[in-house]
Amino acid sequence: MRNLIYFIKIYYSFFVFLILELICLLIVFKNNSYQQSSYINSARSISSSFYTKKESIVSFLTLNAVNDSLVKENARLKQALGIPVTANPFKDTSYTNTRTLDSNAKQTVHYKYIAAKVINNSTDQKINYITLNVGSRQGIKPKMAVITDKGVVGKISHVSENYSVAVSILSDRFNVNCVVPDGSIGNIKRDNKDPNMVLLKGIPLSANLKLKDSIMTSGYSIFPEKIMIGKVAKFVNGDYQVWLSTNFNNLHYVYVVQDFTNIERTILEDSVQAETDIQ
Repeated sequence: MRNLIYFIKIYYSFFVFLILELICLLIVFKNNSYQQSSYINSARSISSSFYTKKESIVSFLTLNAVNDSLVKENARLKQALGIPVTANPFKDTSYTNTRTLDSNAKQTVHYKYIAAKVINNSTDQKINYITLNVGSRQGIKPKMAVITDKGVVGKISHVSENYSVAVSILSDRFNVNCVVPDGSIGNIKRDNKDPNMVLLKGIPLSANLKLKDSIMTSGYSIFPEKIMIGKVAKFVNGDYQVWLSTNFNNLHYVYVVQDFTNIERTILEDSVQAETDIQ
């Protein structure tokens, strides 16, 4: 304590000068618009530089984790050049003789996965959109499925030359056909009460769903078969709440799915719909 008092006594004049200088500066900036504007611009410049460096450091620290995730996912996709679909279990009984199907036969549906970076994302609107840095130049078209290595994200709604916008699963009137462990087919709809949850509808009680049962895509829609949607969280008012496997608050990279076999199916279904409309 004695040393502190001695130090203040020695530098008393300097401290008084410093305080008076600060008071003078405050008076100048407060009463002169030019100096005040210069100060604000300088402060903004410094703060912007600080935030830019901070963001660069944060991005650098998380870069390894993001890259590791991408490398693992790319390896998985390369190994699966297609998604195997279980062969038809029914025997052909249109003739008197019985034809035995090869139990090892598999139908392979080929998909192309286009990597994209998320540059904008909303989660709290009635209809939530995700902006991606890929467009028609990279082969993106409307109605393509968007997924991550964790699960379902949404579908492409608008496309420009270098950008595209997807409607996320966290949107009103967005339905996804799904399948539960016993094979029952249901629908996934948004749960307006919680952005991390969706509602599973159309599943009978006989399905006997349990907590943490996995809910996956059925393959009846634009999404490939067996893409994770989430896990059962609880049963509420006749419906199941499902905890989404995709974290939409931490969404940086996605895959846009180009389904080569879906083109023929879409043309056929559209033609049937057109004939129905004419009749």
